[in-house]
Amino acid sequence: MSVSHSASADQLEATLRILRSEDVTQVLARATENIDGWIQMLRASGETAHATIAADLVKLKGFLAGTDPNPISDVLQTLAEHINSFVDDANPRFIESLDQLSKQLTDVARNLQTTRDAEQAQ
Repeated sequence: MSVSHSASADQLEATLRILRSEDVTQVLARATENIDGWIQMLRASGETAHATIAADLVKLKGFLAGTDPNPISDVLQTLAEHINSFVDDANPRFIESLDQLSKQLTDVARNLQTTRDAEQAQ
């Protein structure tokens, strides 16, 4: 994923701040706005790979309005994999942030799965 201008960099940093929050559910409104920003930016690029990520983000936004963590976890993991596949071709200035984003998405997905598994075990 080529993140080449300041708006993209700002969007990336905002995403990382949200994902680093202690409780992502507490920042849901900011997360939704952030997702909207990414969708617009990715669609504007006109690249097929970016359109795929934008479609996943649209799904994520819909899932966030629901109560089932399973599809949220799944789409976060898919997004992490997509982003990870772009890291090698990214602007060197943003490789570390994109790598962190991929890892944060994976961590949130795993935490949702762990919470779900613990609830089912009770």
